[in-house]
Amino acid sequence: MKAFALLAPDSHAALVDLPDPALASDGVRIRVAAASINGFDVFEATANLVRMMEHRFPTVVGRDFSGVVDAVGEGWEDVEVGDEVFGFISSQPPLEVGTFAEIVSEGPRLVLAGKPPAVSFIEAAAIPLAGSTALDSVDAVHPGPGDSVLIVGATGGVGVFAVQLAAQRGATVIATAKTGDEEALVRSLGATDTVDYANADLVATIRERYPNGVDALIDFVNRGDAFGPVADLVHDGGRIATTLGAADVDALAARGVKATNVGGSPTHDKLAMLAEAVEAGTLTVPIQQTFAFDEVEDALAAFTAGTLGKIVLVI
Repeated sequence: MKAFALLAPDSHAALVDLPDPALASDGVRIRVAAASINGFDVFEATANLVRMMEHRFPTVVGRDFSGVVDAVGEGWEDVEVGDEVFGFISSQPPLEVGTFAEIVSEGPRLVLAGKPPAVSFIEAAAIPLAGSTALDSVDAVHPGPGDSVLIVGATGGVGVFAVQLAAQRGATVIATAKTGDEEALVRSLGATDTVDYANADLVATIRERYPNGVDALIDFVNRGDAFGPVADLVHDGGRIATTLGAADVDALAARGVKATNVGGSPTHDKLAMLAEAVEAGTLTVPIQQTFAFDEVEDALAAFTAGTLGKIVLVI
């Protein structure tokens, strides 16, 4: 099979030919239709994770996927050959199995859900990690009707889901977005206010518009010294979620702010719920661009340059 893989610890990933993977006795083998790009994949492809996590070479890059079940091992009673599915390969070390490949076979690390007929393979591949992380982030701040929620990084792959999920719960969503296409997108997804982060001081703008502070913050961008001033925009007693491990939970709790460092963990139930919402038309999967499999390096470069929604490889 063709796969995008690391062959050694001191080299970047490349398109290579590898043997078709065998079916594990407790696994599922899937012919991959599409796979989406996440930040983890960029770090893995450039060998930046080799010293941080154990690898078994060749190590195939990729976590998200959609495809068709090719074979089923023991313990998968609700999965049959021919089923259209989508899912996620969790990143517990050792890293070895990935989804940037024509075939994926995995057992314990496989998170799997059925793909509804009305959801395309491209849409389904874009859902798992980004959609689950957005759902976990929104759940962490518990937005309700009338709550003001500032979402920093609203136009990225996770942010476009979070804007919708927060708005659907009745919150007033304030999204960071450049004037033009970015602003138009987040408003179409439910944002009621925007801040052009390229041409305005985010902190000063929010303080002027919301002098009493916002009820909640979901931050997909800031870490280190950049996070503090943004977190200070949340009034005492508010809520914060960050996916970058930026929150000092105890320090924020001193002023009554509930802060959560969100890891983003796809599960079958989360994937099923998100896919059902897409099928029902209540959740949109914004796709910036699709790339053919032999354009995988271009896809990674496009992701690194910044995204307006998700980028998907068509395998």
